[in-house]
Amino acid sequence: MKREQLTEKILDLKRDNGWTWKHITAQIGGVSPVLVVGALLGQMKLVKPLARKAAALFGLSPGEERMLNEV
Repeated sequence: MKREQLTEKILDLKRDNGWTWKHITAQIGGVSPVLVVGALLGQMKLVKPLARKAAALFGLSPGEERMLNEV
């Protein structure tokens, strides 16, 4: 899977579940909601503990979770 495909998967899950970015960032936590959203869109990276929370929220595989920790 390429990073762009993971971004599309995350956006599809967001739409399918009717989640807002505010809901998602509240569930994942972290210092900055902007950083979390940017990371989910593939423009930044999440630190491993936040990547783990995001993977749990979105039901991602271990490989997809590791991709969240890369730019």
